[in-house]
Amino acid sequence: MAERVATGRGAGVALWILCAIACVFAVHALRSILVPFAVAVLLMIVVEGVAQAQRRTLPRWPEWTGRALGVLLVAAFFLGSLLVAAAQAASVAEQVVRIVARIDALLAMLGSRVGGAPMTVAGLLDDGTVRAAVGAVLDSTQSFVSVSLLVAIYLGFLLASRAAVAGRFALVLADPSRRAVAMDVVAAVRRGTGEYLWVQTVTGLLIAAVSWAIMTALGQDGASLLALVIFLTSYIPVIGPFLGVSVPAVFALGQFDGWREVVLLLAGLQGINFLVNNLLVPRMQSRRLNLDPTVVLLSLALWSYLWGIAGALLSTPLAVLAMASASAVPSLRWFAVLMSADGRPLGVRG
Repeated sequence: MAERVATGRGAGVALWILCAIACVFAVHALRSILVPFAVAVLLMIVVEGVAQAQRRTLPRWPEWTGRALGVLLVAAFFLGSLLVAAAQAASVAEQVVRIVARIDALLAMLGSRVGGAPMTVAGLLDDGTVRAAVGAVLDSTQSFVSVSLLVAIYLGFLLASRAAVAGRFALVLADPSRRAVAMDVVAAVRRGTGEYLWVQTVTGLLIAAVSWAIMTALGQDGASLLALVIFLTSYIPVIGPFLGVSVPAVFALGQFDGWREVVLLLAGLQGINFLVNNLLVPRMQSRRLNLDPTVVLLSLALWSYLWGIAGALLSTPLAVLAMASASAVPSLRWFAVLMSADGRPLGVRG
């Protein structure tokens, strides 16, 4: 009898592993469909957050005004980002050319010191690599435009069908206890994701604004576009902020002749990033996110592999969704406990 029980448990574990592997492959294969939908759901959470804030501050206003304001804010951000990128793209392109020339000079100096043949960036990269890089940039630009259109369409349908979906959701879960658990999961995901987006937005704006001031004071070209890059990378957990503030220093190599401005720029940007992420973020972020830091890092690696940059941006909200969903299933609650920071996801007492 004991052997049958052990065999049954082993088969159950193997089945869960096979299902997980199949889901990973399906998510990767369907990324062109799932990524725009996931981004649209994230933007809908932003719009709903604006609507909730409007209801708290201006309760007499119609409910639709909050959602309209949220949609306008999202549209204004995307439109403003495109305008900044278009206005300063030429300046950044010129810096790229100067960066390549600066790296060629450094490689030539290194080659003369070690006694080897002179090296250049073009020599290190064959024609096929260069063509592939150019093709990747063009493909990314085209993909961004198409994905943005899909996101807008998905977001419109999600907002339009919000009430109907909620009604069908209640009909599917007729059992009051199951409905309460499901609503707890939805509330936990919305609360955790909303808080994460709020904290990252405020701190990202602060870092980007101070970084723009530092770059402008030092005479950095394309400061607005580079500040936008810093703001967007702030949504990538763990490594995003440090990578974002390193980009202007790389571009400074192509603009400034000496090293003084580059060192000052890198020190100033890394300093403000360190102060904000180590002093301000812990004070702003409460325990409602409740994700173990190792889980955040693993989620970043997994979703970056599956969905690229979009996966890196969505990794933390998706980890919150996984933890909340697992906590609602008794057989998977142990997994949610392991993912949580304090061992009590969604109020689980353990």
